[in-house]
Amino acid sequence: MIDEENNTLPSTQDEHQASSSKLLLLSLFSTTAYLILAILIFRYFHDQNLYTVFEHGYPVTTQLLIGIVSGGAAAGIIGFFINRPPVSEVLHDFYIVDMVSKLQFTSFDRIQLSAFAGVGEELLFRGAIQPLLGIWITSFIFIGIHGYFKFKSAGHMLFGLTMFGLSMLLGYLFEYTGLIAAMTAHAVYDVIMLQIVQGEDKS
Repeated sequence: MIDEENNTLPSTQDEHQASSSKLLLLSLFSTTAYLILAILIFRYFHDQNLYTVFEHGYPVTTQLLIGIVSGGAAAGIIGFFINRPPVSEVLHDFYIVDMVSKLQFTSFDRIQLSAFAGVGEELLFRGAIQPLLGIWITSFIFIGIHGYFKFKSAGHMLFGLTMFGLSMLLGYLFEYTGLIAAMTAHAVYDVIMLQIVQGEDKS
């Protein structure tokens, strides 16, 4: 469609910004859905209510510190793998990575998107599901839902294994440190990886 005032096509940048706004709205919707699912799981499958899951673990400040360090370390390790063959050669075969690399986020967008994902996904998977199914099965479900299991090549499998390792890390953080630590690590990891993936796409 041509802009009637300037007789020009809409810029690609505007399209990317619109897409990123839709993704942020989708993320907010997903977080709400995760919260509802977590509430339902606690209501019908747990003896305790949702709030008790936050009572487990270290004090909040300690959890935040451990989460920041763990998320940063995980992003550094996984960032190392995805920038080198064979993973770098197949990275864009994964829908989430390919989609994110094409969008333009501000720093606030990255923080907001990562916070939604960290809080919503960890509350559901680690807080509600993991106590029922355990760390391993929960991690398989988590990685499967994200579409990270592909067996086309060594690169695909290595990326899937690294993401499975990340999920296991989040599971152990919840188990031994607390849910806030897992949420924080997830959010910090996402913020850094969004920057890495988008930075690599521009270079």
